[in-house]
Amino acid sequence: MTLFAPRVDDAVEDPGHQLTFTEPAGNWLEALPLGNGRLGAMVFGGVTREHLQLNDGTAWSGDLDSEFAHGQVRAEVAAEAIAQARAAIAAGDHPLATRSVQRLQERYTQAFLPFADAVLVTAHGDATVSAYVRRLDLREAEHTVTYRVGGATVTRRTVISHPDGLLLTTIDLSGGSGGGLDLDVSLETPLQELGRGAADRETWLTVRLPSEVAPPHEHDIPSPVYDGRPAVQGAVVLRWDHDGEEVAGGPGSLRARGVGHLTLVITTETTFVGIGQPARGEAADALVGARATAAAGIARGAVELRERQRRDHRTLYERVELAVPSADERMNRIRLLFHYDRYLVISSSRAGGLPATLQGLWNDSLRPPWSSNYTININLQMNYWAADVAALPECLPPLFDLIAALRRQGEDTARRVYGARGWCAHHNTDAWAFTSPVGLGKADPAWALWPFAGVWLATQLLDHAEFVDDADFARWSWPIVRSAALFVLDRAMEHDDGSLGFSPSTSPENHFAVDGGVFSVAESSTIDIALARDLLTRLPAAAARAGVDDPMIANARHAASRLSVPPIAGDGTAQEWRAPLAPADPGHRHLSPLWSVYPGHDDSPAFAAAARRTLDERGDDSTGWSLAWKLALRARLGDKSRIPGLIDLALRDALAESTGERGGLYPNRFSAHPPFQIDGNLGFSAALAECLLQSHAGRIRLLPALPTAWPAGSIRGLVARPGVIVDITWDDEGMVRSARLRAAGRAQDGIVVESAAWTLTLDLAPDRTVVIDAGGRVRAVDDGSAGPSLIMTKAT
Repeated sequence: MTLFAPRVDDAVEDPGHQLTFTEPAGNWLEALPLGNGRLGAMVFGGVTREHLQLNDGTAWSGDLDSEFAHGQVRAEVAAEAIAQARAAIAAGDHPLATRSVQRLQERYTQAFLPFADAVLVTAHGDATVSAYVRRLDLREAEHTVTYRVGGATVTRRTVISHPDGLLLTTIDLSGGSGGGLDLDVSLETPLQELGRGAADRETWLTVRLPSEVAPPHEHDIPSPVYDGRPAVQGAVVLRWDHDGEEVAGGPGSLRARGVGHLTLVITTETTFVGIGQPARGEAADALVGARATAAAGIARGAVELRERQRRDHRTLYERVELAVPSADERMNRIRLLFHYDRYLVISSSRAGGLPATLQGLWNDSLRPPWSSNYTININLQMNYWAADVAALPECLPPLFDLIAALRRQGEDTARRVYGARGWCAHHNTDAWAFTSPVGLGKADPAWALWPFAGVWLATQLLDHAEFVDDADFARWSWPIVRSAALFVLDRAMEHDDGSLGFSPSTSPENHFAVDGGVFSVAESSTIDIALARDLLTRLPAAAARAGVDDPMIANARHAASRLSVPPIAGDGTAQEWRAPLAPADPGHRHLSPLWSVYPGHDDSPAFAAAARRTLDERGDDSTGWSLAWKLALRARLGDKSRIPGLIDLALRDALAESTGERGGLYPNRFSAHPPFQIDGNLGFSAALAECLLQSHAGRIRLLPALPTAWPAGSIRGLVARPGVIVDITWDDEGMVRSARLRAAGRAQDGIVVESAAWTLTLDLAPDRTVVIDAGGRVRAVDDGSAGPSLIMTKAT
């Protein structure tokens, strides 16, 4: 049977909101993603064999006890190790400092794993297949395959519903004179299979997750491991309804003949009950739940399931629209990637699920890169940079759930490892809220010992609070933020000059060179100081939002005033540590010493100049997520002319066999580290939003870094602090043509708004719109709640 012409190119992209291909996926990086925040699928779009590679966001190896399954560093050992490290750093004995902090290391986090595969085999006889198209519609969150065979048209549509918790596939055969399609469907799993069955138009299997999966860099550790320790169990259920004839299938499979219309649903369930909580129950319990969900879906019917899914997705997706009416292919690729990245965060992070991992909700490997875990020295944080500004707060609850669990686990880690109050976490975590240093006592501290990840996560709670008028959130987040600040206060030590800093201290994944050696442990990394200053400085406002009068706020203010200033090296770059240590890798991908510029809030001219010099020295090219960070930094600095080159690097093609640190896009538009990491996607959308709107410095800046040579266009629906919805249109010269602002919650008085040509101060009444024209003239639009007089302007 002739199916396709030889492969010529990888994809034809619709300039709107669709990824369109003219061949099925040949590999995982050509398949297209669907998800509802818990159930994910990579859809290959085959004709005779459709492959749905399934993930369940709760499918993690290990259990709550995995962190200390092989012992635990005792408090007295940790205290001795830290004292020894501090003394070694002060004496310049960097090898001893390294060995000392390695004594603090536990094992490693657990891994996010693939769950199952559904395979649908379709027989067409000897007919030739033609006019094949597969498409991912971002507005609809729908994957469609259409082709012609024997004079008939086959249409296969797949969605994953958040409201109903299931995958839905429909097949419709129209036209032609044949007798319908012959279909076989089966379920497989790469996990340990516990049982399977098929009866009454339903097939299912139950699984057990491994007790332990070591990361790929631990070459000498067998993986995966199945033993008697507690582990997650689960079930996957496939149920269908059709107008054909049901016939006997193979073991655990379904078969039908003469099908013209098919409705198929897939559901998963596991014994995972919550982040940082032990799994509860057995696979049989998960099977009962999954079967009930599948039965309810079939009873509801495809039309209603599809409509509920569509309404839910479009409610989120359509809030923001980037429109650049241009025939320029590059602009269309930029626009499509911006919307695709928003689609990915909606699909991989929703209330009730877990946060987006290094690979979002999608992984097909039993030993995935970096365990497909949560790397919390930049990557998890970057996944959520765009959530507030791109009007997707519904995607944040899983992140908040993880932070809350880390606080619970991390208070013990802070006390035991550092003798400190409050909570901490290090470079990596997982579904069990792992908070210890990783590394088995032999890992490089550059990626194994950095206790400020919790501080960074706490600042993201503060960022969200600045975007929303939510007293409940402020009260809920206060204990977490306060506890992180306590850790900072207890860890601070006095330098010889009277300033405060931290020792031992690392700068995520970076090194310095001394006496022919390469090391990573020193005093007061710049990112540690920046994070501590940001958290302590913003603590009083957080307390005020929560309605709290806490005596520790005075201590926080005092400590913040004593933190050492951001050091600038002799060559004008931002220094990585307090001491002028020579960088071992001048082009390192982590931009840690620039944290205070972005995602922090430092607008000081002196440090901005150092940040520019640092970016120049680091160079543009790097991993996908580092390109996104550089884009955001250049946007924050207003370096418009440097942005197009970074965008081009992020847009270039990446091959499946790509190695090194060369970002780009795989055929399915996943971002390359390489390998695939979703932070490159999600960070890109945040960086592009930063080019169009900024609100970090107490004012709303319109088009602060619109890339040079962009054509006229518009952005609708971005959100500025303190909860202002902003629409902007611009002309071919990059100047604001008009802007619309509306307070999403309570009234906002004294809002400063600026463009390149004018500055205004506005009072915004709730749910009323202010329109500003190209000349900075303001008029009020009555939205029906009250008269225009409620909106006032003050000249500046």
